[in-house]
Amino acid sequence: MNRILTTALGLTSLASVGLLAGWSNGLGSYNQRETVFETRAAERLYEVDNVHSSLIFSIRHAGMANFYGRFNDFTGEIHFDQTDPAKSRMAFTVQTDSVDTANKSRDGHLRDADFFNSRQYPTISFESTGMRANADGSYELTGNLTMMGETNPVTATVTGLKTGKVRDNDALGFEARFSIKRSDFGMNKYLAPDQGEDGGLGNTVNLIVAVEAVAK
Repeated sequence: MNRILTTALGLTSLASVGLLAGWSNGLGSYNQRETVFETRAAERLYEVDNVHSSLIFSIRHAGMANFYGRFNDFTGEIHFDQTDPAKSRMAFTVQTDSVDTANKSRDGHLRDADFFNSRQYPTISFESTGMRANADGSYELTGNLTMMGETNPVTATVTGLKTGKVRDNDALGFEARFSIKRSDFGMNKYLAPDQGEDGGLGNTVNLIVAVEAVAK
């Protein structure tokens, strides 16, 4: 009996170490290989419902008007702190070959080395590093965005954060908006010499991530 109890305790310790390995600091460092998180007592884990979530981007075309597209395949996990939402954490992975601009020829070009280079860089990833409540009820979400082998910090505004029920399942919803400079990630095709917005394609990419997630 003592041997059985000792073995069980040892396995429990090893499991705890495995969970902790996914997060290396106070907010954590997302381990993409294991996709394992340490869940605090006040947290609830939610998984993105891809069918009812959207990732939309826009960019200036020829200095004239904004052009829109989307990614159809992305996944994510959200650790939502029910007592203090600002302590929540999240991580997302986007499949770059799922880019969709309603034009097959253009989508193929976006997947090649001029743009997302999907063969070499099949995913875009985001890992949160912090979240701060604003006076107007929104949140400032900070994190690291990795695209085309480059990682840069980004800041998003999160609005409409709420929990509730969807078809009797516990669910979480919100919308996040942020902008990046594509040149920061080495994407320079059709970029103006001054790296502004008046080239064949602008430098600023605006993103909207509308998320509906279901509790696990």
